[in-house]
Amino acid sequence: MTCVIFDVDGTLVDSSSFDDRCYHAAVREVIREYETRPDWGHYEHATDTGILIEICREHGASIVETIVRVRDRFGELVAAHLKHSGRCPPTRGALALFDALKAGGVHAVGVATGGWGHTAAMKLEHAGFDLHGVPVATADHHHTRAGIMRHCRGRLPETTRTVYIGDGEWDLDASTSLGWEFIGVGARLRGRCATWVPHLSSPLLGPALALER
Repeated sequence: MTCVIFDVDGTLVDSSSFDDRCYHAAVREVIREYETRPDWGHYEHATDTGILIEICREHGASIVETIVRVRDRFGELVAAHLKHSGRCPPTRGALALFDALKAGGVHAVGVATGGWGHTAAMKLEHAGFDLHGVPVATADHHHTRAGIMRHCRGRLPETTRTVYIGDGEWDLDASTSLGWEFIGVGARLRGRCATWVPHLSSPLLGPALALER
């Protein structure tokens, strides 16, 4: 059996543009004088909690109070986007691959995202993913990417092989630190990892995930 764990934003769902915009807006509403950096890779920990901890320390704001306020406001903004625009589609091939791995009987499937749990659930449900029986680890469980991924792994059966699928360099770095195999997806990681696919319907995923028997 192979354990396959997915990132969410940019990997399973095409949400990065509005998700980033909503997060920036929520932070600015709560910490009015602060301007967030344009790229999550500019922070030590590219997770919703990790970024906010760093911002709070730079700004001298209360970490616990700020996280609660930003998390709540961020959830409101994401919910409003989904209600009024409806744009949060699955990425190409994501639904078919996710369902095939769940149903195949030879893969243990999980989700580990740097986002918070309430917004991750909104986006995945909106995009049509069935998460029944799938452990989901988020920035509510840990502030580091590797910590979130480790938390997810601990809720899955023991296997001889663990593969993480993500679209950011922070996903690659965390997978490397954990000693996991990694599959990069999308333009951001092209040429930067040993196994890369342009999208989740790529035929290269067959041999990479032992889908071809």
